[in-house]
Amino acid sequence: MTAHWQEWAVALLLLLCIVRIGLNVRNFFRKANGKKSPCSSCPTGCDLKRQCEQKEKPLSDSGQPHQK
Repeated sequence: MTAHWQEWAVALLLLLCIVRIGLNVRNFFRKANGKKSPCSSCPTGCDLKRQCEQKEKPLSDSGQPHQK
């Protein structure tokens, strides 16, 4: 008898995890489609994030992006 409610509890937890993952994926693509950088909330410094930051910076007089 106790295994029955435990199975439902596990199924509910799995469903909640799947919903949470789905929402995170949806939000990631909404940011990308909304002309916002999907890397803006990423704490790591990957190459994609650096490229996005360079595109957002204004060009200097020489036509090159500002260096840090």
